[in-house]
Amino acid sequence: MKVIVCLDNNGGMMFNNRRQSKDRVLNADVLRMTERSRLCIAPFSLKLFENSGANLVCDENFLERAEDTDYCFVENKALAPYVDRIEELVVYYWNRFYPTDVSVDIDPHALGFKCVSIEEFEGSSHEKITKEIFRR
Repeated sequence: MKVIVCLDNNGGMMFNNRRQSKDRVLNADVLRMTERSRLCIAPFSLKLFENSGANLVCDENFLERAEDTDYCFVENKALAPYVDRIEELVVYYWNRFYPTDVSVDIDPHALGFKCVSIEEFEGSSHEKITKEIFRR
């Protein structure tokens, strides 16, 4: 499976049961990247992508049910239990420090993933968003 996460400079994903940030341009990039695949999400993430035309699979257990070719947008789930199934990790960095109480629990470098792409773009709410793609 292919996993997508959005992180602050400390690897944070959420704070006080809320996403740290959101960005229209980032969401559009996710939709372009996943347009030929299924995009699996938790109900928590539905409002980011509903009515987008994406091939969405919305299920609390989406990581367990994802197929090899699916993209999984992860905001509030541990990834360590699924690390053996992850073939690609797409990380969007907010390039900011936010308060956090939920952080990503895997390090692609420590797991032997190779960074195959780095791209920077201006978002709708962030001057610079960095997108890194890691593959096994």
